[in-house]
Amino acid sequence: MAGSQPLAKTPDWSMLPPELLQIIARKLPDISDFVKFRAVCTTWRSSACVSDPPPQLPWFLEEAGFLLEEAGYFKSNLHFYSLFSGKIHTIHSPNSSGNRVRGPGHDYIVLYNAASCQISLLNPLTGRKVVLPFLDIAIAGLQPIWVGPDPIESGEPVVFSGYSADFKTGILAFYQPVAREWVVIKEPCSCSLRCHYFNGMYYVNEDENEDTKVIDIVTRKVVHVVPPPTEDDYECDGIMRKTYLVQSGGDILLVVFHYDELLEMADCHFHIFRLDLRSGNGGKPRWVKISSIGDQILFLDENNGFSLSCRDFSGFRGNSIYFIKRHQDMHDRSLSLLCRYDIEEARVEPLNCPFVKGGTWIVPSLR
Repeated sequence: MAGSQPLAKTPDWSMLPPELLQIIARKLPDISDFVKFRAVCTTWRSSACVSDPPPQLPWFLEEAGFLLEEAGYFKSNLHFYSLFSGKIHTIHSPNSSGNRVRGPGHDYIVLYNAASCQISLLNPLTGRKVVLPFLDIAIAGLQPIWVGPDPIESGEPVVFSGYSADFKTGILAFYQPVAREWVVIKEPCSCSLRCHYFNGMYYVNEDENEDTKVIDIVTRKVVHVVPPPTEDDYECDGIMRKTYLVQSGGDILLVVFHYDELLEMADCHFHIFRLDLRSGNGGKPRWVKISSIGDQILFLDENNGFSLSCRDFSGFRGNSIYFIKRHQDMHDRSLSLLCRYDIEEARVEPLNCPFVKGGTWIVPSLR
């Protein structure tokens, strides 16, 4: 027909340069978008390698039932909340059924079977399960305090803590993937909930006097004992507090959460201290109060946490903390809110996560 325009050609997206595809793939901070990207065609899949994924924002894994006998025991479906998209992802995971699921972790979460005392690592996205050698010691309150990125392939240790059966001795269990063996350290203290591991050192907060012991994993000796911050540093009149030990940007931080389940959001706040082992205060190590953690973001569950840099995630601000705030409902059940704390403004904001049973964090991975 005279004057008709030729039909525009549909672009062949598979012909995009590999260099451009790699740039695009590296800017997908939610693993679900990364999976969809790889599913477009063979060219896109080869440009987005699962062994070198883009930095991922953590997903929040929902805890199990409200009842005491159900708490922590998972069935075959795991439910995750994505900070980036605000969506819920449900993953069928038969390996998790009947186990207690523990975190936080990178790539893997920890499965603990109370009947057999079997400890395993599970990547919930790929379904890969790694059964660890039997730990020939009874540990009450088993809790992972460090599950780093891809521990099986990288050889990074997996670190657990807990108590002896009489709750008089703290137990630190260090699994070495390369040697496939455990190193166990026992300390006459309660150290299950406030521990951390970083660069060959255990950091253990004692319940009784709140000192922090620094233990060399090789020699198994205490190399430093750090007294707690003074009460003047806390400024927490009448408010309960919970403490965390977290590695952030190469520093060990003592993060103190001041809260009450009956208080409003505005009345909850954090104080943060950096461990100074080379202190000018007579050469004694100490905790130094800080007002900023720079571009770092802390992700805390009920007991432990980890840190990531906001530079890897456009639209997410650093100097902040994602955490769980407990409160009581009309049935006297303890419910959970997922919240963000702006350190500079000392302000708490609730997030739109629908999970109210609590949970933990995992950095998802296809490795």
